[in-house]
Amino acid sequence: MRFGATGLAEALAFSQSDLNYEPRILKRRNHDVDVFFENEPSEEFFRELKALLPQTQVEHHQEEHKDWLAEWKKGFVSFQLAGPFWIVPSWLESPVAPENTIQIDPGMAFGTGTHATTKMASYFVHKVCSQLSDLPDRSLVDVGTGTGILAMLAAKQGVGDIVGVEIDPEARRVARENISLNGLDSILISDLNLEDIRQEFDIVLANIIDGVLIQIRTELLRVLKPHGHLFLTGILLEREEHFFNQFIEKSKLVVRRRIEQDEWVGYWVQRGD
Repeated sequence: MRFGATGLAEALAFSQSDLNYEPRILKRRNHDVDVFFENEPSEEFFRELKALLPQTQVEHHQEEHKDWLAEWKKGFVSFQLAGPFWIVPSWLESPVAPENTIQIDPGMAFGTGTHATTKMASYFVHKVCSQLSDLPDRSLVDVGTGTGILAMLAAKQGVGDIVGVEIDPEARRVARENISLNGLDSILISDLNLEDIRQEFDIVLANIIDGVLIQIRTELLRVLKPHGHLFLTGILLEREEHFFNQFIEKSKLVVRRRIEQDEWVGYWVQRGD
């Protein structure tokens, strides 16, 4: 940093064989570090680096200046999410009517709607909303709401009581901005963690990686009403059997629908009590 570096990144070797999906950092003798400069570092930098770490090998790359935000926006286009509902970047005009438009500005939060797990969750939300009556009286909690896409999809279809839960404060900020952008201010993005939520919901949505789903199983079931619907859409295909045994079978849930996309699996389950 003394020589003008603007940041660095270290490529860590890790293992994720644990089904709880907690990575374990592996010890290595050598480390790969990318150091970023806005301008060419001086020769003094390289001399001091070699003096400090004589075995260091340096590769030098120079990139043409680009507006990376503008470059990223080029690849994010409008698309149909579920049924008649479309995701539309906030900087583009919508190809469909406003009532079927969900405007998104992802910011630093996870969730543009293009990931397979989000598409599966959207399909479940659209299907259950087409089957349930009295949607204004129904309730839904979106656990790990990210940019708020799924919560907004439910609101667009008439669900009256919607809560988004998110542990990342930046994602909560982005979700609130997207909700305001779409005029769906009835959606509550809570500052509470799931374990602090006391309400029970007709629909519980959790688009979260399977290891974490197993860890929070008790809390997800606690906020699910009797005969309520639970959507679980972050399950890797290679770990489906373990997840099914540890979550669905253990909880005595009734499987309403199983879908698969790419390397991911989604379950629509229901409480039988």
